[in-house]
Amino acid sequence: MIIQERLTRKTYFEYGVGKLEALCHAAGMTAKTPQILEMFQSLTSPWSNKTIENYPLWLSDIADDYTPFEFSVAFEGNQPELRILFEAQGNSPNLESYWQAGLQINQLLVDVFKVNLERFYAVEDIFYPKNSEAKFVLWHSVCLWAEREPKFKLYLNPQIQGKSQASAVIKETLIRLGFTSAWSTLAEISAQRELGKDEFCYFSLDLSHGQDARVKIYLRHYDATPEYLEKVLSIARNYVPGDATEFCQAMVEEVHLFSAKPIISAFAFVTGDDVTPSSGTLHLPIAHYAPNDAIVRDRLHNYFTKHDLPLSSYNSIIEAFATRPLEEGSGIHQYTSLRRENQEQRITLYLAVEAHKVNPPQDAGATKIMKTPSPLEEIVLHYEHNSVTNHPFLQRLQEEQVNPPHLWILLANVQKGIVENFARRLANVIARIDDEKIRCILTKQLNDELGDGDFSRTHRKLFNKLMTAITTWQPTIITEATFAPGKELSQYMEEVYSDPNPYIGLGAAIIMEIRGKQFDICVGKEFRRTKVELSSCEWLTMHEELELGHADESLTLARLIPDSNEMIEAVRRGADSTNTALTNFLNGVYQLCLIS
Repeated sequence: MIIQERLTRKTYFEYGVGKLEALCHAAGMTAKTPQILEMFQSLTSPWSNKTIENYPLWLSDIADDYTPFEFSVAFEGNQPELRILFEAQGNSPNLESYWQAGLQINQLLVDVFKVNLERFYAVEDIFYPKNSEAKFVLWHSVCLWAEREPKFKLYLNPQIQGKSQASAVIKETLIRLGFTSAWSTLAEISAQRELGKDEFCYFSLDLSHGQDARVKIYLRHYDATPEYLEKVLSIARNYVPGDATEFCQAMVEEVHLFSAKPIISAFAFVTGDDVTPSSGTLHLPIAHYAPNDAIVRDRLHNYFTKHDLPLSSYNSIIEAFATRPLEEGSGIHQYTSLRRENQEQRITLYLAVEAHKVNPPQDAGATKIMKTPSPLEEIVLHYEHNSVTNHPFLQRLQEEQVNPPHLWILLANVQKGIVENFARRLANVIARIDDEKIRCILTKQLNDELGDGDFSRTHRKLFNKLMTAITTWQPTIITEATFAPGKELSQYMEEVYSDPNPYIGLGAAIIMEIRGKQFDICVGKEFRRTKVELSSCEWLTMHEELELGHADESLTLARLIPDSNEMIEAVRRGADSTNTALTNFLNGVYQLCLIS
């Protein structure tokens, strides 16, 4: 991702209100614009007055660049529907603070907009944050029309007690709200494929009084095919066979498998029918499946024209919203979605404001969806979907009260096991890899590791600075055993990176970047729960950002490896053995901190 340079720093409100005003005029809501802008300000105050930083402390999951709000426009007939989705920002970057911020918005909605929160109160205790690894806790949205009153809804996180508890959370929530039979319908979906391929990711409630007030359950589908999506969506009353396949083929060329980012399905239930969903919606993360926004625009033009959707309305909206040439980035069109409303197609565009970052245009070849993933792509996807943060030690670290001595022991062992010799070991692999394309990517990563030529910015030096900043966290008693996990990992790393077959070292490098991203985000959250001054933690904040790009490069590396059984097996062996070594490393730290 390219960080946007902002010579004149803006607040979230200043940046968002300009986009929102342009959307209001383009959507034919000029008369309501002052009222809508005032509503936006009241719902996002006071956090929207904060100056936008390139890398925020809280990584909001609403947008790819972590902006804590998103605009969307639904096209159905001649009158667009404008929506605002936002995450109330807490005073501290942790789930408890964000939960309290969300509850304050709830109270504002009751006091000012007279919404009905009875159903939320019935399930509030289920969604109280208990797993600090969860990506969000409470979001809100408002739907706006030119000639109707606004409607509100909120989003809750089924994974708030951990991914493994998401199904139980959904089941209990539906039972309490009177949708007892709905769980059986949804359980059939999540049981159709291997464990982990389909997961409950969002639960939303309409905050209104009518019989048509919905509950919606969202599922994330990893590595889904259009055929599978057809099967999933067919449980909804409004579904028309063939819709999913046609939509996927129109939005993404050569669609066979959605592996870049999972597609999401959503099912709505209304009071009086808890067996059959009243509607099913397909959410496609188009930003990850198109080279740039101009290509997305062209695909939408074709689809709107074919289905007699309001093309002129779409053109007005995207021209008003975009503040850069569409071909110069990928991400304004974040999602496109399809559902049937009274048997008519309803297309929704989810528009990212790109307050923090702009994704550069992608290589056209990189966005094509493979007919079937290669064996090495499957390895990368497996380790992406099965995060190292599921390890019992990291789970305990996140779920319990922050423990600085345990963090110190963990990082001291990371220093000894990985950081001290990482650059030298990676350089050893680079020198012996005979494929220049692979060598280029690894060399770029090594250049980042070595501070882009600035010795004071090398990651090893910055890590030493970090350890100095947290010296007071050091346990009272330190022995040789304190560093045993790091020494054992270091010995393994030396062997795998110097293996005579450099492709074994390449497999290790691929997994290290994936696990590094997951580890850095987890540890970053823990640091933000402490009182340590983040300016002294530059290694961590910089690594959080760099590892996102490096981990993405792992899939590219997997695709570059020649289709040779010998090379594939070497990379697989290096990857799997490295993952085992990292698991053993965390086992050792767990023993030190929580069992000894």
